[in-house]
Amino acid sequence: MFIFIRLLLGHFVGDFPLQFDRIYRLKHKGITGVIPHAVLVSLSFILFSWPYLTRPGIWIALILLGLTHLYQDSFKLGFSRLKYSFYTYLLDQISHIALIAVFVFLTGIKNLPPPPENGSLFVTLYNSDTLMIFVIAMIFATYNGFFLMRSFKNTFLGGAGKYNIFDKWYGIFERAIIVYVFFLGGFFFFLIPALCCLRPAVFRLFHGKFDLEKDFLSIPDILLNWAIAFITGFALHLILQ
Repeated sequence: MFIFIRLLLGHFVGDFPLQFDRIYRLKHKGITGVIPHAVLVSLSFILFSWPYLTRPGIWIALILLGLTHLYQDSFKLGFSRLKYSFYTYLLDQISHIALIAVFVFLTGIKNLPPPPENGSLFVTLYNSDTLMIFVIAMIFATYNGFFLMRSFKNTFLGGAGKYNIFDKWYGIFERAIIVYVFFLGGFFFFLIPALCCLRPAVFRLFHGKFDLEKDFLSIPDILLNWAIAFITGFALHLILQ
């Protein structure tokens, strides 16, 4: 389970924070555009497997994970509008995670031990399952949450439309705060009602400067935003108990 958590984090880092807007646009131009994205995902896998890079078995798994990620994304992008579907998005992410599980649990790398503690802060942080799971949850709710919401709106709400960059990052900030509140627990839950008041205030202050549309205050958008954050935060709370 130890290496599975690190490879899962590697997938989420490579597939979301490292998928910059330029990489995302390039990816939609065909197989040659998917290659840079697959390379970044592979580098992320390598980064989170650093203690085991002297083992040939881990390299075989990492190369296969990178190649299958390239194939899966190329295959998905061949489906015209279906590639923007909520179901396609879920299937894509589930298949990526399932392949990581296959390469870990059906091979010998599932038994890889944590690197020995040597007083290094880097090793201590790497060995912390709590930290790794927390970062996975944050990326899942924030970056993944953005794409999850857009694909949901494409399938069930008549289309996601164009997004406002301020709206995107405010949603990421809002979901991150909610997940963090679940992580901290206790009296920090009192921060959540404050977020209800903050969004209208932010709209009032910045709607002209950042061309915010009424969607910023739409009930479906807010409910989707909060549902992703609350479900992720609650799952994080249960996992870490």
